[in-house]
Amino acid sequence: MSSSLTSATYVRNISYGLRRQLSDFLDPQDRWKDVIVSIRKPSGEQRYSQLHVRRFESLVAQGKSPTVELLNDWGTSNCTVGELVDILKSHSLLAAACLLLPEEKYSLAKTRQLSSPLQTYRDAPTRPLDERPNQSPNSGSTPETQVLSENSETGHTDFSSFLFSDLRRITGNFDDRSISDGGSRLGEGGFGTVYKGFLNNRPVAVKKLNPMDDMPLDKLRDQFNQEIQTLRVLKHENLVDMVGFSCDEQQLCIVYAYMANGSLLDRLACLDGSLPLSWRQRCLIAEGTARGLEYLHSNHHVHRDVKSANILLDENFVAKISDFGLTRASAKHTSTTMMTERIVGTRAYMAPEALRGQITPKSDVFSFGVVLLEILSGLPPADENKEPQFLMEIRDNIDDEDEDLTLEQFVDKKMTDWELSQVESIYCLASSCLDDRKNRRPVIKQVLSEIRSVVKSNSLDS
Repeated sequence: MSSSLTSATYVRNISYGLRRQLSDFLDPQDRWKDVIVSIRKPSGEQRYSQLHVRRFESLVAQGKSPTVELLNDWGTSNCTVGELVDILKSHSLLAAACLLLPEEKYSLAKTRQLSSPLQTYRDAPTRPLDERPNQSPNSGSTPETQVLSENSETGHTDFSSFLFSDLRRITGNFDDRSISDGGSRLGEGGFGTVYKGFLNNRPVAVKKLNPMDDMPLDKLRDQFNQEIQTLRVLKHENLVDMVGFSCDEQQLCIVYAYMANGSLLDRLACLDGSLPLSWRQRCLIAEGTARGLEYLHSNHHVHRDVKSANILLDENFVAKISDFGLTRASAKHTSTTMMTERIVGTRAYMAPEALRGQITPKSDVFSFGVVLLEILSGLPPADENKEPQFLMEIRDNIDDEDEDLTLEQFVDKKMTDWELSQVESIYCLASSCLDDRKNRRPVIKQVLSEIRSVVKSNSLDS
């Protein structure tokens, strides 16, 4: 990122390093194609034809970046950074636009931005962004508000871009003490730490992404951009809501709606003294999660990191799938298997084919099978002090007549309202999801149908 860049800077003067950073945002899922089709000649005609696009595509096989080569070629004209940023904004590639001109805050039309520095408060770790001392509600001043708008043409929700300094203030400088100790830290999220803050009296969760040894900044930007693009396009009751993001000061943050009941993992463990989840609550959470996954799969997306820690619960215990940094969309919008050289995910939930680099919706189904075992037992997905270590392997002990463990013994002792036939149905479903052969696993639509039958049966019994 270069502080000397302005809207009038010629694209040919963008440094190679910055072009490479842009490629981290635009090369994945071929987002550079959105840019290339928007580039016009002074006459208004498209500068690049489909033949040009295919030539740039062929560069990938040579180990070259289509984004870098496109900028090199387009840069031979007198195009400017401002023109490039306008194109990026038109396709909601806001993180890439922010990389070029970080001092400006981007959003689509109808989205209002933070417009002035905020008061720093010392007497509390978190405060609403619009709260100022001695300010009358009718004083005529303009509060710093963020308005989410609906794009009537695309149906996509637009998000706000925040300054990192603003997010730092509302989280008490990212106070790493837990909430119970007076701090802001909610816990660990995918590739970062999650903090609680307030926007206009509305609680939010701020995930601050942290570079690690196996996740350097350039790779982290890829996850950051992927999550923003996924949540921009996909909206569903059972997916977490994104409020906005920040990417200035070389810091990457994503702001979400606050989930009052935390993660399913924590609630199953009754962390912080929370009450055990009832059998009915668990079935509804399983149904909501399956609905969210069915929506993802029907829109040709594979989550790749389904686990109880990524299933969040709102104030009504409605399940919301979170952490979309690893999510992948099929380039051809099909549900066929894709391949990757980089193996990602959480080992205790990973299907055999996922360990070989295959990306398929059936891998999400496998991971969800582990979640169903957690819901039944209240046990964590892995325990290095037990044998077997992984919860997915405990089925062998339950299904083996020579073993002492029965399904009734496996059921969470903290739960008292369960009914054996319903538990058996969920256990059989989990076992089907966990088949080592992906072709024998049910698709998520079948899984959802089975869970709905149990929920209906549960409602009739109550």
